Amino acid sequence: MAQINNKNEKVYVTHINIRQSIFFLVLKLILLDMMAVIMAALYFSSVSNKFIPEVLNNIILSYNLSFFLVLVFLKIALTIYVVMKWITEYYEIWPHAVMHWRGIIWKNQEKHQLSQMRSVKIEQGFFGKIFGFGTISLYNWYLKTNISLYLIHNPIKYFHIIESLMPKSENDREIFLDKTASEES
Repeated sequence: MAQINNKNEKVYVTHINIRQSIFFLVLKLILLDMMAVIMAALYFSSVSNKFIPEVLNNIILSYNLSFFLVLVFLKIALTIYVVMKWITEYYEIWPHAVMHWRGIIWKNQEKHQLSQMRSVKIEQGFFGKIFGFGTISLYNWYLKTNISLYLIHNPIKYFHIIESLMPKSENDREIFLDKTASEES
């Protein structure tokens, strides 16, 4: 464990990484498990169904092992894909820019200068308030587009960080804060 000799030492952070809320990763993994259960239930209900002739029923039953191997490998592959997609898609907040990185094999980067941002807005619904996620929208006046930090965890914290990094002139920016965020600050 590292020891700090001087209590007044400061830690400097160059940028902040933000991911989509882990709530959505868990939700996707639960849905993936439910789909696997439904596939297995459909397979066995077709075998136990009396409408299928017994000859065809025996053929279907002979593929039990291969069916489960395919189901297991498919579920593992989809689980790895969902987790890797969550890990490789993130936002970076730098002192002068917001970047959006995505891509498992090929990395795509979108860079937006904070000096070009006109307004910042936070959106957090009922479940977002309960589970701690929301969307931060920034308006880029130069490109005339909205940039969204979509369903990130703890959006109020990052809203205040982005707000503090935006241009300081009141004529150059607009801040939109919903009631919940203003009550917590």
